[in-house]
Amino acid sequence: MRHLLKNVQGSEVYLLISLGIFILFFIAVIVVLIFMRKEHVKHMSELPLNDDDTNDNDTYEKNS
Repeated sequence: MRHLLKNVQGSEVYLLISLGIFILFFIAVIVVLIFMRKEHVKHMSELPLNDDDTNDNDTYEKNS
């Protein structure tokens, strides 16, 4: 693989761009998680534990 990249002119640019995209993606995920509403996190964490047949989405959507 390294031999193939040596033959490509400007391969350093592609490597730096891919590293930049990788870092920006994880920074964006961290920012979204920081600003996520706590009510939404609580609602989503309780979904797998809800076994009753009532529709709890209505109460969550009214509070949004």
